[in-house]
Amino acid sequence: MTRAGRRVQVQHILTSMTVYLAMAVDIPQWGLEAIDKIRRGFLWRGRKEARGGHCLVAWGKVCRPLKLGGLGISSLPELCWALRLRWLWLQKTDHSRPWSGLQIQVPQKARAFFSAVVTTEVGNGNNTKFWKDKWLNGKRIADLFPRLIGAIPKRVINCRTVQEAIVSAKWISDIRGALSVGVLTDYLQLWDLISGIELQPDVDDKHIFSIASNCVYSAKSAYEGLFLGSVTFEHYKRIWKSWALPKCRFFLWLVAHKRCWTADRLAKRGLNHPEKCLLCDQEEENIDHLLVQCSFSREFWYLLLRKFGLHSLAPQPTANSFLGWWEVVGGAVHGLTKKGLNSLIILGAWTLWNHRNKCIFDGCNPSMSSSLRAADDERRRWEVAGAKGLTHLAAPLVEP
Repeated sequence: MTRAGRRVQVQHILTSMTVYLAMAVDIPQWGLEAIDKIRRGFLWRGRKEARGGHCLVAWGKVCRPLKLGGLGISSLPELCWALRLRWLWLQKTDHSRPWSGLQIQVPQKARAFFSAVVTTEVGNGNNTKFWKDKWLNGKRIADLFPRLIGAIPKRVINCRTVQEAIVSAKWISDIRGALSVGVLTDYLQLWDLISGIELQPDVDDKHIFSIASNCVYSAKSAYEGLFLGSVTFEHYKRIWKSWALPKCRFFLWLVAHKRCWTADRLAKRGLNHPEKCLLCDQEEENIDHLLVQCSFSREFWYLLLRKFGLHSLAPQPTANSFLGWWEVVGGAVHGLTKKGLNSLIILGAWTLWNHRNKCIFDGCNPSMSSSLRAADDERRRWEVAGAKGLTHLAAPLVEP
Protein backbone atom coordinates (compact mmCIF):
# COMPACT_ATOMS: atom_id res chain seq x y z
CA MET A 1 0.00 0.00 0.00
CA THR A 2 1.34 3.44 -0.93
CA ARG A 3 1.56 6.28 1.55
CA ALA A 4 -1.39 7.90 -0.18
CA GLY A 5 -3.43 4.74 0.44
CA ARG A 6 -2.30 4.56 4.05
CA ARG A 7 -3.32 8.18 4.48
CA VAL A 8 -6.89 7.23 3.57
CA GLN A 9 -6.79 4.30 5.97
CA VAL A 10 -5.49 6.47 8.81
CA GLN A 11 -8.23 9.07 8.37
CA HIS A 12 -11.20 6.81 7.69
CA ILE A 13 -10.34 3.78 9.81
CA LEU A 14 -7.90 4.54 12.63
CA THR A 15 -9.28 8.02 13.28
CA SER A 16 -12.94 7.06 12.86
CA MET A 17 -12.56 4.32 15.48
CA THR A 18 -12.07 7.02 18.14
CA VAL A 19 -15.05 9.20 17.18
CA TYR A 20 -17.73 7.68 19.41
CA LEU A 21 -15.34 7.36 22.33
CA ALA A 22 -14.26 10.99 21.93
CA MET A 23 -17.89 12.15 21.95
CA ALA A 24 -18.52 10.62 25.37
CA VAL A 25 -15.16 10.55 27.16
CA ASP A 26 -12.55 13.21 27.74
CA ILE A 27 -9.61 11.16 26.46
CA PRO A 28 -6.46 11.98 28.50
CA GLN A 29 -3.38 13.35 26.80
CA TRP A 30 -1.43 10.11 27.16
CA GLY A 31 -4.26 8.29 25.38
CA LEU A 32 -4.21 10.73 22.46
CA GLU A 33 -0.44 10.38 22.20
CA ALA A 34 -0.69 6.58 22.15
CA ILE A 35 -3.27 6.69 19.35
CA ASP A 36 -1.17 9.20 17.42
CA LYS A 37 1.85 6.93 17.71
CA ILE A 38 -0.08 4.15 15.97
CA ARG A 39 -1.49 6.49 13.31
CA ARG A 40 1.92 8.03 12.63
CA GLY A 41 3.66 4.66 12.37
CA PHE A 42 1.08 3.27 9.96
CA LEU A 43 1.18 6.37 7.71
CA TRP A 44 4.94 6.43 7.27
CA ARG A 45 5.90 2.76 7.57
CA GLY A 46 2.73 0.70 7.40
CA ARG A 47 3.30 -0.69 10.88
CA LYS A 48 2.64 0.22 14.50
CA GLU A 49 5.83 2.17 15.20
CA ALA A 50 8.04 4.51 13.22
CA ARG A 51 11.28 6.19 14.21
CA GLY A 52 12.04 9.85 13.67
CA GLY A 53 13.88 9.32 10.40
CA HIS A 54 10.91 7.58 8.83
CA CYS A 55 8.57 10.51 9.50
CA LEU A 56 9.27 12.96 6.70
CA VAL A 57 6.95 15.72 7.96
CA ALA A 58 6.19 16.74 11.55
CA TRP A 59 2.98 15.15 12.81
CA GLY A 60 1.52 18.50 13.83
CA LYS A 61 1.79 19.66 10.23
CA VAL A 62 0.40 16.38 8.86
CA CYS A 63 -2.69 16.76 11.07
CA ARG A 64 -3.86 19.96 9.45
CA PRO A 65 -6.50 20.49 6.74
CA LEU A 66 -5.32 20.25 3.13
CA LYS A 67 -5.88 23.98 2.66
CA LEU A 68 -3.46 24.68 5.50
CA GLY A 69 -0.63 22.51 4.21
CA GLY A 70 -1.47 19.23 5.95
CA LEU A 71 -2.73 15.88 4.73
CA GLY A 72 -6.27 16.33 6.02
CA ILE A 73 -5.76 13.76 8.79
CA SER A 74 -7.74 14.91 11.83
CA SER A 75 -5.84 16.33 14.78
CA LEU A 76 -7.15 14.38 17.76
CA PRO A 77 -7.26 17.21 20.36
CA GLU A 78 -9.19 19.50 18.02
CA LEU A 79 -11.41 16.62 16.87
CA CYS A 80 -12.30 15.75 20.48
CA TRP A 81 -13.17 19.37 21.23
CA ALA A 82 -15.33 19.67 18.11
CA LEU A 83 -17.23 16.48 18.97
CA ARG A 84 -17.82 17.48 22.58
CA LEU A 85 -19.32 20.79 21.44
CA ARG A 86 -22.27 18.74 20.23
CA TRP A 87 -23.55 18.39 23.80
CA LEU A 88 -23.32 22.11 24.49
CA TRP A 89 -25.21 22.81 21.28
CA LEU A 90 -27.98 20.30 22.05
CA GLN A 91 -28.23 21.64 25.58
CA LYS A 92 -28.93 25.05 24.08
CA THR A 93 -31.26 24.02 21.29
CA ASP A 94 -33.06 20.81 22.33
CA HIS A 95 -34.54 20.73 25.83
CA SER A 96 -36.30 17.44 25.18
CA ARG A 97 -33.07 15.59 25.91
CA PRO A 98 -33.33 13.90 29.33
CA TRP A 99 -29.79 15.01 30.19
CA SER A 100 -30.24 18.66 29.15
CA GLY A 101 -30.39 19.86 32.75
CA LEU A 102 -27.25 18.01 33.86
CA GLN A 103 -23.77 19.45 34.12
CA ILE A 104 -21.86 18.45 30.99
CA GLN A 105 -18.16 17.62 31.21
CA VAL A 106 -16.56 19.61 28.38
CA PRO A 107 -12.96 20.92 28.37
CA GLN A 108 -12.65 24.59 29.25
CA LYS A 109 -11.01 25.44 25.92
CA ALA A 110 -13.97 23.90 24.08
CA ARG A 111 -16.42 25.90 26.22
CA ALA A 112 -14.53 29.11 25.50
CA PHE A 113 -14.60 28.38 21.77
CA PHE A 114 -18.33 27.59 21.92
CA SER A 115 -19.04 30.88 23.68
CA ALA A 116 -17.06 32.76 21.04
CA VAL A 117 -18.84 31.32 17.99
CA VAL A 118 -22.45 31.02 19.20
CA THR A 119 -24.62 34.14 19.10
CA THR A 120 -28.27 34.43 20.13
CA GLU A 121 -31.31 36.25 18.83
CA VAL A 122 -33.42 36.73 21.95
CA GLY A 123 -37.12 35.85 21.88
CA ASN A 124 -38.57 35.06 25.31
CA GLY A 125 -35.11 34.96 26.93
CA ASN A 126 -35.71 31.64 28.72
CA ASN A 127 -32.78 29.87 27.10
CA THR A 128 -30.17 32.60 27.06
CA LYS A 129 -27.73 33.39 29.84
CA PHE A 130 -27.81 37.10 30.60
CA TRP A 131 -24.21 37.51 31.71
CA LYS A 132 -22.31 34.97 29.60
CA ASP A 133 -24.08 34.50 26.23
CA LYS A 134 -23.56 36.68 23.14
CA TRP A 135 -27.01 38.22 22.87
CA LEU A 136 -26.57 41.98 23.35
CA ASN A 137 -25.69 43.47 19.96
CA GLY A 138 -23.92 40.22 19.13
CA LYS A 139 -21.59 40.47 22.12
CA ARG A 140 -21.36 39.23 25.69
CA ILE A 141 -21.88 41.58 28.61
CA ALA A 142 -18.63 40.20 29.97
CA ASP A 143 -16.86 41.60 26.91
CA LEU A 144 -18.68 44.92 26.88
CA PHE A 145 -18.37 45.63 30.61
CA PRO A 146 -15.47 43.65 32.12
CA ARG A 147 -15.38 45.81 35.28
CA LEU A 148 -19.04 45.13 36.01
CA ILE A 149 -18.77 41.39 35.46
CA GLY A 150 -16.12 41.24 38.19
CA ALA A 151 -18.78 42.22 40.73
CA ILE A 152 -21.08 39.31 39.83
CA PRO A 153 -20.75 35.92 41.64
CA LYS A 154 -19.75 33.12 39.27
CA ARG A 155 -22.71 30.92 40.18
CA VAL A 156 -25.05 33.77 39.23
CA ILE A 157 -23.24 34.31 35.94
CA ASN A 158 -23.76 30.67 35.00
CA CYS A 159 -27.49 30.51 35.73
CA ARG A 160 -29.13 33.93 35.29
CA THR A 161 -31.36 33.99 32.18
CA VAL A 162 -32.27 37.04 30.11
CA GLN A 163 -35.94 36.53 30.99
CA GLU A 164 -35.23 36.62 34.74
CA ALA A 165 -32.83 39.53 34.44
CA ILE A 166 -35.06 41.82 32.39
CA VAL A 167 -38.62 40.96 33.44
CA SER A 168 -37.83 40.82 37.15
CA ALA A 169 -34.85 43.21 36.99
CA LYS A 170 -32.78 40.65 38.85
CA TRP A 171 -29.61 41.69 37.06
CA ILE A 172 -29.43 44.70 39.39
CA SER A 173 -29.47 42.56 42.54
CA ASP A 174 -26.81 40.31 41.00
CA ILE A 175 -24.24 43.07 41.54
CA ARG A 176 -22.51 42.51 44.88
CA GLY A 177 -19.85 44.11 47.04
CA ALA A 178 -18.36 47.62 47.09
CA LEU A 179 -18.88 49.43 43.80
CA SER A 180 -16.03 51.37 42.26
CA VAL A 181 -16.44 54.28 39.88
CA GLY A 182 -15.69 51.97 36.95
CA VAL A 183 -18.35 49.47 38.01
CA LEU A 184 -20.93 52.26 38.40
CA THR A 185 -20.06 53.59 34.96
CA ASP A 186 -20.53 50.17 33.39
CA TYR A 187 -23.79 49.74 35.31
CA LEU A 188 -25.25 52.96 33.91
CA GLN A 189 -24.15 52.13 30.36
CA LEU A 190 -25.69 48.66 30.59
CA TRP A 191 -28.92 50.17 31.93
CA ASP A 192 -29.13 52.39 28.85
CA LEU A 193 -28.53 49.44 26.51
CA ILE A 194 -31.21 47.13 27.90
CA SER A 195 -33.81 49.72 28.84
CA GLY A 196 -35.41 49.55 25.40
CA ILE A 197 -35.36 45.75 25.04
CA GLU A 198 -38.76 44.04 24.90
CA LEU A 199 -38.99 40.26 25.10
CA GLN A 200 -41.40 38.21 22.96
CA PRO A 201 -43.08 35.61 25.22
CA ASP A 202 -44.30 33.44 22.34
CA VAL A 203 -40.97 33.32 20.47
CA ASP A 204 -38.13 30.95 21.44
CA ASP A 205 -34.57 32.15 21.54
CA LYS A 206 -32.63 31.39 18.34
CA HIS A 207 -29.03 30.26 18.68
CA ILE A 208 -26.68 30.72 15.73
CA PHE A 209 -23.47 28.74 15.16
CA SER A 210 -21.77 31.61 13.37
CA ILE A 211 -18.94 29.68 11.65
CA ALA A 212 -21.32 27.24 9.90
CA SER A 213 -22.79 28.19 6.53
CA ASN A 214 -26.29 27.16 7.66
CA CYS A 215 -25.79 28.59 11.19
CA VAL A 216 -26.32 25.12 12.72
CA TYR A 217 -23.65 23.17 14.57
CA SER A 218 -21.87 20.31 12.83
CA ALA A 219 -18.69 18.55 13.90
CA LYS A 220 -17.11 19.44 10.56
CA SER A 221 -17.76 23.18 10.84
CA ALA A 222 -16.64 23.16 14.48
CA TYR A 223 -13.42 21.34 13.63
CA GLU A 224 -12.61 23.69 10.74
CA GLY A 225 -13.41 26.67 12.96
CA LEU A 226 -10.65 25.65 15.36
CA PHE A 227 -8.15 26.46 12.58
CA LEU A 228 -9.52 29.92 11.78
CA GLY A 229 -6.72 32.44 11.31
CA SER A 230 -4.15 29.87 10.19
CA VAL A 231 -1.96 30.59 7.15
CA THR A 232 -3.29 28.92 4.00
CA PHE A 233 -1.22 26.61 1.82
CA GLU A 234 -0.68 28.49 -1.43
CA HIS A 235 -0.15 25.35 -3.52
CA TYR A 236 -3.31 23.61 -2.26
CA LYS A 237 -5.35 23.77 -5.47
CA ARG A 238 -2.48 22.94 -7.84
CA ILE A 239 -1.60 19.81 -5.89
CA TRP A 240 -4.86 18.49 -4.47
CA LYS A 241 -7.37 19.71 -7.08
CA SER A 242 -5.46 18.52 -10.15
CA TRP A 243 -6.26 15.15 -11.69
CA ALA A 244 -3.44 12.79 -10.75
CA LEU A 245 -2.87 9.53 -8.97
CA PRO A 246 -3.05 9.93 -5.18
CA LYS A 247 0.54 8.72 -4.76
CA CYS A 248 1.72 11.40 -7.22
CA ARG A 249 -0.13 14.16 -5.39
CA PHE A 250 1.32 12.90 -2.11
CA PHE A 251 4.79 13.16 -3.68
CA LEU A 252 4.10 16.74 -4.79
CA TRP A 253 2.98 17.55 -1.26
CA LEU A 254 6.36 16.33 -0.02
CA VAL A 255 8.04 18.43 -2.71
CA ALA A 256 6.16 21.52 -1.53
CA HIS A 257 7.47 20.94 2.00
CA LYS A 258 10.97 20.00 0.70
CA ARG A 259 10.88 16.66 2.46
CA CYS A 260 12.10 14.36 -0.32
CA TRP A 261 15.30 12.42 0.37
CA THR A 262 17.51 14.25 -2.08
CA ALA A 263 21.30 14.54 -1.66
CA ASP A 264 21.18 17.84 0.23
CA ARG A 265 18.91 16.42 2.97
CA LEU A 266 20.96 13.23 3.20
CA ALA A 267 24.14 15.29 3.59
CA LYS A 268 22.67 17.33 6.47
CA ARG A 269 22.06 14.12 8.37
CA GLY A 270 25.46 12.61 7.64
CA LEU A 271 24.04 9.85 5.44
CA ASN A 272 25.55 8.42 2.25
CA HIS A 273 24.64 10.50 -0.77
CA PRO A 274 25.86 11.20 -4.30
CA GLU A 275 28.20 14.16 -4.50
CA LYS A 276 26.57 15.45 -7.69
CA CYS A 277 23.24 15.10 -9.44
CA LEU A 278 23.19 11.73 -11.21
CA LEU A 279 21.15 13.11 -14.11
CA CYS A 280 23.50 15.95 -15.10
CA ASP A 281 26.68 15.26 -13.06
CA GLN A 282 27.18 19.01 -12.54
CA GLU A 283 25.78 20.32 -9.26
CA GLU A 284 24.71 19.09 -5.83
CA GLU A 285 21.22 17.66 -5.92
CA ASN A 286 18.21 19.23 -4.19
CA ILE A 287 14.55 18.93 -5.12
CA ASP A 288 14.41 22.20 -7.10
CA HIS A 289 17.60 21.31 -8.97
CA LEU A 290 16.24 17.87 -9.81
CA LEU A 291 12.92 19.14 -11.14
CA VAL A 292 13.77 22.41 -12.95
CA GLN A 293 17.43 23.47 -12.65
CA CYS A 294 19.11 20.31 -13.93
CA SER A 295 20.00 20.41 -17.64
CA PHE A 296 18.50 16.92 -18.02
CA SER A 297 15.19 17.96 -16.45
CA ARG A 298 14.97 21.18 -18.51
CA GLU A 299 15.42 19.20 -21.71
CA PHE A 300 12.88 16.67 -20.47
CA TRP A 301 10.28 19.37 -19.81
CA TYR A 302 10.90 20.99 -23.20
CA LEU A 303 10.47 17.72 -25.11
CA LEU A 304 7.46 16.66 -23.03
CA LEU A 305 5.64 19.98 -23.42
CA ARG A 306 6.55 20.26 -27.11
CA LYS A 307 4.31 17.26 -27.85
CA PHE A 308 1.33 19.44 -26.88
CA GLY A 309 2.52 22.73 -28.35
CA LEU A 310 3.37 24.10 -24.90
CA HIS A 311 7.17 24.13 -25.20
CA SER A 312 7.24 27.90 -24.64
CA LEU A 313 6.25 27.16 -21.03
CA ALA A 314 9.26 24.92 -20.37
CA PRO A 315 11.48 26.05 -17.45
CA GLN A 316 14.22 28.49 -18.44
CA PRO A 317 17.78 28.49 -17.04
CA THR A 318 16.72 31.33 -14.71
CA ALA A 319 14.05 29.16 -13.01
CA ASN A 320 15.19 28.44 -9.46
CA SER A 321 12.03 27.00 -7.91
CA PHE A 322 9.86 24.18 -9.24
CA LEU A 323 6.73 25.46 -7.49
CA GLY A 324 7.47 29.02 -8.58
CA TRP A 325 7.75 27.90 -12.22
CA TRP A 326 4.55 25.86 -11.89
CA GLU A 327 2.69 28.87 -10.53
CA VAL A 328 3.83 31.09 -13.42
CA VAL A 329 2.99 28.66 -16.23
CA GLY A 330 -0.31 27.76 -14.56
CA GLY A 331 -1.38 31.39 -14.86
CA ALA A 332 -0.56 31.45 -18.58
CA VAL A 333 -3.34 29.04 -19.62
CA HIS A 334 -6.99 28.58 -18.70
CA GLY A 335 -9.85 26.10 -18.68
CA LEU A 336 -9.24 22.49 -19.65
CA THR A 337 -5.80 23.40 -20.92
CA LYS A 338 -4.83 24.54 -17.44
CA LYS A 339 -6.22 21.36 -15.89
CA GLY A 340 -4.32 19.27 -18.40
CA LEU A 341 -1.11 21.21 -17.84
CA ASN A 342 -1.34 20.76 -14.07
CA SER A 343 -1.81 17.01 -14.50
CA LEU A 344 1.07 16.90 -16.98
CA ILE A 345 3.41 18.75 -14.61
CA ILE A 346 2.59 16.34 -11.78
CA LEU A 347 3.16 13.42 -14.11
CA GLY A 348 6.46 14.88 -15.34
CA ALA A 349 7.76 15.52 -11.82
CA TRP A 350 6.80 11.98 -10.79
CA THR A 351 8.59 10.58 -13.86
CA LEU A 352 11.79 12.51 -13.12
CA TRP A 353 11.75 11.35 -9.50
CA ASN A 354 11.30 7.71 -10.51
CA HIS A 355 14.02 7.94 -13.16
CA ARG A 356 16.40 9.46 -10.64
CA ASN A 357 15.65 6.63 -8.19
CA LYS A 358 16.35 4.02 -10.86
CA CYS A 359 19.73 5.62 -11.48
CA ILE A 360 20.55 5.51 -7.74
CA PHE A 361 19.13 2.17 -6.65
CA ASP A 362 19.18 0.10 -9.85
CA GLY A 363 22.39 1.48 -11.38
CA CYS A 364 20.66 2.66 -14.56
CA ASN A 365 22.16 5.37 -16.74
CA PRO A 366 20.22 8.60 -17.36
CA SER A 367 18.16 8.16 -20.52
CA MET A 368 16.02 10.87 -22.03
CA SER A 369 14.25 8.47 -24.38
CA SER A 370 13.24 6.06 -21.61
CA SER A 371 12.02 8.96 -19.43
CA LEU A 372 9.85 10.36 -22.20
CA ARG A 373 8.57 6.91 -23.06
CA ALA A 374 7.65 6.26 -19.42
CA ALA A 375 5.88 9.64 -19.21
CA ASP A 376 3.97 8.94 -22.44
CA ASP A 377 2.85 5.49 -21.30
CA GLU A 378 1.74 6.85 -17.94
CA ARG A 379 -0.13 9.72 -19.62
CA ARG A 380 -2.15 7.28 -21.72
CA ARG A 381 -3.10 5.29 -18.63
CA TRP A 382 -4.20 8.50 -16.89
CA GLU A 383 -6.35 9.42 -19.87
CA VAL A 384 -8.07 6.03 -19.76
CA ALA A 385 -8.62 6.51 -16.02
CA GLY A 386 -10.43 9.81 -16.57
CA ALA A 387 -7.90 12.65 -16.84
CA LYS A 388 -10.02 14.92 -19.06
CA GLY A 389 -7.46 17.71 -19.04
CA LEU A 390 -4.77 15.42 -20.46
CA THR A 391 -7.25 14.11 -23.06
CA HIS A 392 -7.92 17.71 -24.06
CA LEU A 393 -4.19 18.39 -24.47
CA ALA A 394 -3.66 15.22 -26.49
CA ALA A 395 -6.66 15.77 -28.82
CA PRO A 396 -4.63 17.55 -31.56
CA LEU A 397 -2.18 14.62 -31.55
CA VAL A 398 -4.87 12.15 -32.62
CA GLU A 399 -5.04 11.75 -36.36
CA PRO A 400 -8.49 12.25 -37.91
